[in-house]
Amino acid sequence: MTAMIRFGTGGWRAVIAEEFTFPNVRRVAKALALQIKEDGSPHRPVIVGHDLRFLSGRFSRAFAEILVEEGIPVWFMEDPVPTPMLMYGVEQEGLDYGIMLTASHNPPEYNGIKVIVKDGRDAPLEVTERLERFLEQVPEVVTPTVDFFAAIEGGGIHYYSNKNAYIDSLLDQIDVAAIQEMDMKILFNPMFGVAKDIMAMCLASLRCFVDIINNRRDTMFGLKMPSPERESLQDMEVIMKERRYQLGLATDGDSDRLALYDEMGNYVGANQILKLLFYYFKEYRKLPGGIVRNLTTTHVLDRMAEYYNEPCYEVPVGFKYISESMDAHDLLLGGESSGGLKIRGHVNGKDGILAALLVVEMLAKTGKTLAQLVEEIDRRFGVWDFHAVNLPFSPSQRDSLYQLLLRDQYVPAFGKELEQVSYMDGVKYYFADGTWLSIRFSGTEPILRVFMEANRREEALQLADTVLCDPKLQLARPRSD
Repeated sequence: MTAMIRFGTGGWRAVIAEEFTFPNVRRVAKALALQIKEDGSPHRPVIVGHDLRFLSGRFSRAFAEILVEEGIPVWFMEDPVPTPMLMYGVEQEGLDYGIMLTASHNPPEYNGIKVIVKDGRDAPLEVTERLERFLEQVPEVVTPTVDFFAAIEGGGIHYYSNKNAYIDSLLDQIDVAAIQEMDMKILFNPMFGVAKDIMAMCLASLRCFVDIINNRRDTMFGLKMPSPERESLQDMEVIMKERRYQLGLATDGDSDRLALYDEMGNYVGANQILKLLFYYFKEYRKLPGGIVRNLTTTHVLDRMAEYYNEPCYEVPVGFKYISESMDAHDLLLGGESSGGLKIRGHVNGKDGILAALLVVEMLAKTGKTLAQLVEEIDRRFGVWDFHAVNLPFSPSQRDSLYQLLLRDQYVPAFGKELEQVSYMDGVKYYFADGTWLSIRFSGTEPILRVFMEANRREEALQLADTVLCDPKLQLARPRSD
């Protein structure tokens, strides 16, 4: 039976050797080739790249072989690369498609395929839906007749690297001279991912003193989630508290997400990073423009935007929606609570490396520590507690939860005045006192994601308990990622 391949918020992701297999990777490549031919552009190259996950390099070769077999030239990135670096290449070369073999921040047993389109953007829904329709026409197993290395010799595949251009583009976005004067000491944790070389080169150019941990290849990611969340960064936290660094930087598996540690070894997550950079851009860089966040990201950004007389837009989860909103409204910054952000004028997607370098510039230009800046923002715009819970579910549970929450529009007994309910992406409850709670199905894993924000920690946990203990929902115990 032909496997069902569906593209979610961050591409197609599946468990290696179950659904993510060489035959299925070749099916996706064949479907993309059919789509390209229907578009009438089979002569235009496709950039193919990969990260450091298990077999990513082999999977990318398999993908390239099918494209060449279908008469489509391939520019192949031989070394593992950050996703934003591939996106930058698609944009700068004026190409229609790029393919990145990565499962980003997903567990180690996963791999995936991200489709990048013209201008270096995440593929919009209409592109991936077409691709899924072409997949229905592709046989279960497509055996290639073209060998990768023979295609190199025959000219169908060319090795491609935009490393220098990408590094130059990053450094062009920041005040290099101001950082070079600071003699900054930084601890960097690429989490066994692909940011290690590019980040190290950038920080060396900025004359920063850098210690790097977890920079070898480990396809099991140290038996942790390759996501820059505090639970996966405990080794880094110990080092930050033991030694004297001005800043700690951590990027995820494909380097499009970021987390920070301040000079005292305190974790600084994605919501705080968005607030810090928006504040820095407004107060110090004096840049015009509003902000867009997804619906599971802090509403403190709304209050900040209002203070600066700028708009703040809310969009569904999926970075393509953030990029689309930034273009439509000429916004300054866009981001999400999972650690991804984009600034106006650079890669048309999230870039953890650029975000990290902007934080370094922020410390250099303000002359303040990260902890001082966080305290300054909290004092001006208020402190709200953000809480997230991940709940695994079975396929049968998904159907019943979808029916109950989205079709029947069941509302748990929160005991608070409900102001608004949105079904834009899952369900989100907005309360009259400014608190909110969101429930949505992950687009990449069989997980129900529950996010909430309240004025006090106790209130946020009480909201979570209302959902977890609701007898109608029958939810499993939380999974700690």
